[in-house]
Amino acid sequence: MKLNIGENLRRMRRAADMTQEQLADKLGVAYQSVSRWENGTTYPDMEFLPVLAGIFGVTVDELIGMEESKKKEQIGERFCEYRDLCYSDTPDSKAIVALIRELKRDCMADPVLSGYLWQLFCFAHWNAESLIRCPDVLAELRLAAEEILEGNFERWLKDSVVEHMSYIEDDEHVEVFLDRYATERDLTKDTLLYARYRGREEWDKADALRQKQLFSIIQNQFFNNGLFRIANRPNDVRECLQINTMLMNFLHNLCGVTPDHAHPITGDGSVDLFLSERLNVGIRRACYLASTGDPEGAFVVLEDTVSMLEKAMSLPNGTMLTCTSISLEGESFEIWHESREEEGVYRPFLRLYRPRLGEVEYVATIGFGFPIFALTSPTGWEWFDPIRSDPRFAAYVERVKAVFAPVEGEA
Repeated sequence: MKLNIGENLRRMRRAADMTQEQLADKLGVAYQSVSRWENGTTYPDMEFLPVLAGIFGVTVDELIGMEESKKKEQIGERFCEYRDLCYSDTPDSKAIVALIRELKRDCMADPVLSGYLWQLFCFAHWNAESLIRCPDVLAELRLAAEEILEGNFERWLKDSVVEHMSYIEDDEHVEVFLDRYATERDLTKDTLLYARYRGREEWDKADALRQKQLFSIIQNQFFNNGLFRIANRPNDVRECLQINTMLMNFLHNLCGVTPDHAHPITGDGSVDLFLSERLNVGIRRACYLASTGDPEGAFVVLEDTVSMLEKAMSLPNGTMLTCTSISLEGESFEIWHESREEEGVYRPFLRLYRPRLGEVEYVATIGFGFPIFALTSPTGWEWFDPIRSDPRFAAYVERVKAVFAPVEGEA
C-alpha cells in the first residue's frame, strides 16, 4: 500500500507555518533529513513517527497516509458494487439510489475522491437501456449531475458528466439539460491552436491541423463498431453491408479513385495511408458478402485486401504512405516493422506513425486484433461460415498467417 508520508508531512508543516529548519530543530536532525522525507527520497525512522504525529496533532496512520489509502480502496470497492448493480438485467433501483447517495456523500467533499464521481455516470451510460426504466435512478443521477455542474469541480469532470448525461437522460429532460449545460465552443487544444494559426495567418500550420482533424473524423467512422453490428435487429448483415458500401465509396471518392472489378477495396491495388481503414472495410465486406449469398464477390474482396496487406508488410522501414486526396494533401504515414512477444514467440507487425508539426504521432498497429483476428480465428464472426469450408478461404487464412508468422529476434 502506497504511503504518502512525504506529501502529508509537507502539507502539515506548512499548515503549522513551520519551516523545515524549525521542524528539524524539534526533532534534533539536520534540515536536509526533513527535505528528503518530504521529497520521498527516504522515510523517517520509526522512532520519529509518534513524535511527528504529536507535533501536528494527528495519528500515525493519518501521518503516513494509511487511512487515506484505505478510504480510496473502500471507495473503489463501492464503485465496483455500483457498476455491478448498473449492469444487471433487472437493476435494483433502490439499492442503486442508496449507493449513489452514499458515494456522493463520501466523495464530493474530498478534492481527491471527487475525481471518482465520473464513474457514477459512466457505468450508468453503459447500461442506459435498463436504467432508463428506473425513473428514481435517473432522478438521483440528475441531482448528482447538477451538484457537480454547479459546484467547484474540475472542468474535465464536468465535461464528462455532460457527455454521459446527454445519453442517459430521458427524452423529457434531455433538451432542458443540454440547453443549460452544453457548451457553445469546443475548447480543445487543437481547436484553440487552429484559431491561433488562422488569426496569425500561419496557413501551413492551420491546414496541417485541419487535415489532422479531418483524418480523425474519418478514423472514428471506420472503426466505429456500432456501425457494423446492430444486435437483435432483423437483416443485420444486410444493413452492415450497406454501411460498408457507403464507407468504401467514401474512400474512393475522397481519393478520386475509380476501382476496377479486381480492386474493390484498394481501387488500384496500391497501398496508401488508408491502409488500416481499407483492411477494416475489406475484411468486413468479405464476411458480409459471404453471408448475403455472394461468395465469389467475397473472394474478390479477400484477394484485393490480403494482397494489399502482403504488399504493406513487404515495404521497407521508413516508407511514407500518402494518398491522392486534395483534402489531405501533405498527409503521410511512416511504416515501421516491429515485433511483439506473444505466447513465447515474436510475431511481426506494422506500426504507422504520422509526422505532425515537428512531432511524431502514433497512428495504428497492423497485425494484432481485428480485422486480422476475424479472418484467422476458427470461431466467431459467423458471417464467414458460408465460405469457411471452401479451399480458397483456407488459402487466404494461410497467407495472412504467413505474413505474421513467428520471427527470431527481440521485440
